[in-house]
Amino acid sequence: MTTTFTSSGCARHGHPEVTVTFAEPPLIPDGERLILGHVEAAVARGARFLPGETTAIGGHLVRFKAREDGTLGVEEPEPAPKEAWIEAVDRTVREVTLQKFVNESVGLELAFPPPRASLLVSRCAQGADAVTLTRADAGSAARGLSGWGLTCAEAHPHPEPFVLPLLALSALEPGLVPFLALPPGTVAQVSSGPAHVTFRGQAREPLEGSFLARRNERAARKA
Repeated sequence: MTTTFTSSGCARHGHPEVTVTFAEPPLIPDGERLILGHVEAAVARGARFLPGETTAIGGHLVRFKAREDGTLGVEEPEPAPKEAWIEAVDRTVREVTLQKFVNESVGLELAFPPPRASLLVSRCAQGADAVTLTRADAGSAARGLSGWGLTCAEAHPHPEPFVLPLLALSALEPGLVPFLALPPGTVAQVSSGPAHVTFRGQAREPLEGSFLARRNERAARKA
């Protein structure tokens, strides 16, 4: 059953209120505020959104649409071969929230990749039990790339990489997406076991009780 939430702070600025739709309950209480709060703050500063326009939420792109109730709905793109937009925000809210949790776990500032960005993937990473995510310095990331590279975790010469949209990674390897807002200079080793994050050559141990610490504890028990 879908659930909808509607803003309450836009009409006072002469702007239509905004409605977000979830196919499942939000990941956290008040998860809808990730988008509604962003829109209300932008409208209060003078922004105006029209049907068909897009805005960035973290590293994600959402699009507005007209609704029969007079509010603006919010669509997100599906991770599919051909771009298709659906009136839902489950994936956007889930992924941005998890990215915030990971960064808080290791005490690093958020560095969301640009919307519609891609990463470089070595073919040896496909089907690997353990992989390494490495984010280059921002200055070395070409236009359209996030700075992220993905390889297997084995020590060998990695094949020439191919370009994969981050939206496609969301469908193929959703367990890697929570790490994608870590800043340049980060290396994340991710497997079915505990994940390890290094920043500028220094290991970043997850804070006790944090999202990543709990994730690693569950993974260690399953190993």
